[in-house]
Order: sequence, then C-alpha cells, then structure tokens
Amino acid sequence: MIDYHLKTLPNGLTLIEAPLHDTEAVTILVIVGAGSRYEAKEQNGISHYLEHLFFKGTKKRPTTLKLSKELDAMGARYNAFTGEEATGFYIQTSAKKFARAWDILSDMLLNPLIPEREVERERGVILEEMNMYYDTPQSYIGDLAKRAIFGDTPLGRDVIGSKDTVRSITRAQIADYRHRLYLPANMTIAVAGAPNSDWAGAIKRVMGSGQKVSSPSYEAIRPNRQGPKVSIHHKTTDQTHLVVNTKTFPVTDPRYYALKLLSGILGGQMSSRLFIKIRERRGLAYYVGSDVEDFHDTGLLSIAAGLRTANVAEALRVMRREMTAMQTRPVTKEELARVKDNLAGKMALSLEGSFAIANFLAEQHFYQPKIYQPEELLELYQSVSASDILKLAEEIFDPEKVHVTMIGPLTEQKREKFENIFKL
Repeated sequence: MIDYHLKTLPNGLTLIEAPLHDTEAVTILVIVGAGSRYEAKEQNGISHYLEHLFFKGTKKRPTTLKLSKELDAMGARYNAFTGEEATGFYIQTSAKKFARAWDILSDMLLNPLIPEREVERERGVILEEMNMYYDTPQSYIGDLAKRAIFGDTPLGRDVIGSKDTVRSITRAQIADYRHRLYLPANMTIAVAGAPNSDWAGAIKRVMGSGQKVSSPSYEAIRPNRQGPKVSIHHKTTDQTHLVVNTKTFPVTDPRYYALKLLSGILGGQMSSRLFIKIRERRGLAYYVGSDVEDFHDTGLLSIAAGLRTANVAEALRVMRREMTAMQTRPVTKEELARVKDNLAGKMALSLEGSFAIANFLAEQHFYQPKIYQPEELLELYQSVSASDILKLAEEIFDPEKVHVTMIGPLTEQKREKFENIFKL
C-alpha cells in the first residue's frame, strides 16, 4: 500500500504527496492538462513546441546553459513529455535538494522568457526531430494508425504537429496558449520520496494563489468509419510495419481490466498467442505484440508488428484467426492465471523508485475519479473471468470496427486483398 496524501488548494491546484522511507531521492512531477487535443488545427504541435521552450531560460536563469548547469550540478534527472491530453515535467534528485529542485521547476513553469530567438532556433530543432521520427517507421506507424481511426480531429493529429504548422506558429500564439492552459486548476503536482522538507508549504508559497478557473475543454471523438479499413503509406524500407486498431473505451469503464488481460493474452507477453504463432512458430516478424492506449473518453487496442513485406498477408490472417478465436472460445484457466500473475509482477516492478510512485499517483488522478492502491487494482484484475474476456472480444473484434494501417514498400493494389482478410 502506498502512503499518500491528496489535497486540492482553493485555486484548484491538486497536490499529491507520497513520503517514502526507503529512498534518499525525491521526484517532483507536474502534469498539466495541455496536449494536442486542445489545439486548433492551424496550431497543431504548439503543446510540444511550448514544452521545449520551458527549458530555454527564466528571469532568474536567463539561458538554457544556466538552467542545465544548475540541474546537472545537482546530479538531477530531468525531462518533459507531451501527449494528446497532458504535458509533464519532472525533476528527480537527492531529497536534500528538494527546495532547490522545486525552485527551478516552478521558475521554469511560472517565469519562462520564451525569447523570440529561441522560438526560431527551436523551430529548426523540432523540424529535425520530426524528420527523425518520420524516418523511424516503427515509431511513426502509431501516429498513422491513430490518424486512420480518429481522422482529421485533434486526437487523430500528430502530437509533434506538421511541418507547415511548426513553421507557422508564432511566439505570440505560444504565449497565449501558455496563459490559457498553464493554470493551477489545470495542474497536478506529485511529490514522492524521502520527506526531508515541507513539500506542501513550499508548493503553496509559490503556486497557491490566484482564483480557480474552469479547465479547458477538448473536441469530442467522432464515430468510427465503417470498416474494415486499410490505410497504406508507401515508403521504401526493408520491412513493413503495421498496426491493427480497434476502438475501445476509457480507463474508467468497468471493462477496462478485462481489456488489459485480453491484450496480455493476445500479444502482451513472450508466451502470448500472437508472439508464439507469428514469431516463434512461423518466423514472420521480429516484434509483434498488443497494447492498450487510454484517453479521457475513449481508448484503443493495438496489435503491432514489423515484418518482411511478403509476409504481411500471412501475419494478418494469423491475427484475424486469433481475434476470432477469442470471440468464440473462452481463454483457458492456465492463460488467465498466467496473465494475471504477469500483470501483478509487472505492477510490482513498475512501482520501484520515487518517479514511478509519483507517476502512478498523478496519472491515476488525471484519468480516474479516485486513486486506487496497487492492491485494489490487483483485486479488480483478479475478479475478471474468462466469460468477461469472451464477451468483450465479441464486441471489440467486430470486423466493422477494425482499422489496419501499414507503412512500407506496398502499393494501393494490395488494399482490397488485405481488407478481405478481416471481412465476415
């Protein structure tokens, strides 16, 4: 059980404290409800752009070098990340240096300079990051698949933006975006580690003032297009990378725990059905697996693989057969017990360290109406039956809901052949 304390300040800021007595480190993690779902189409990528610019200096630390020197002198681990629905910033360091770490992190978020010269300089950096991303099909296929299922909506657009939008975003737009979304009521701060300081007092002194305002809203998802659908993106590569997506539901849905177990049995382990039948028995792919992606109002189950282009049709047929098998026959007692034990073991490993605890608590608060203890989550997983998984598979593996996205040396002439694999 994790010892934690949750407080909501009058201005709407959420503070989660988790004292840990078996570490000398501390992690400060700030989660902001700002991401690509909150962007206008012409400003796609602005959340990620702004995340970069928070590291470009503050009033107290006016250059990137001064900022990074101070953090490096502490031996700190620090970084940031941007997604569809949240942007996060963290510093992990010695618990004795909490006050200094908080001073730096809060200074970055509250007092960024965002100088025009850095906006222009970082524009080039992001365009090169984009080029790197596009040249890595194993990574880029995920965004292409999301675009195929959600279309031209904020949830279907790339978090990094497009080259056109990144080239056109202005400093004024970035500053306006920060003022609208980087508000206390739109932030969750989680601190986990050795309790050597008054965490709450330090945070309240810096971020406890101001009026509570409403959190920003995002565009609702649109209904699925009828499928099965296949999207082919031609690229001259030695492999074809593909994702088979089906839309699911948010983490707050009571079926979520069955979904996680279904994914684990299908492709979440080296002993999973797809890994054994596609990689081990047929040698069709180096990587193959399934995973679950969560959003506030929806979710995805994704099967991904990288394989020789000549093997694409055979691999898709195996995937279809395994999806059908999960719709028609209950999973075995041995499979269900193994995936539950696997999940329990992974959860234990995932909670090692102050960053892991801070992230576990902050992410749950961000998506759930309550924070579950690990033991409570394990009970929810243990309560899932084989019939629960069978019923869920019948629903989500409906061929009309399936979207297949591929990137590789394929032609449009193959589309109908691949679509027919998933048709009734």
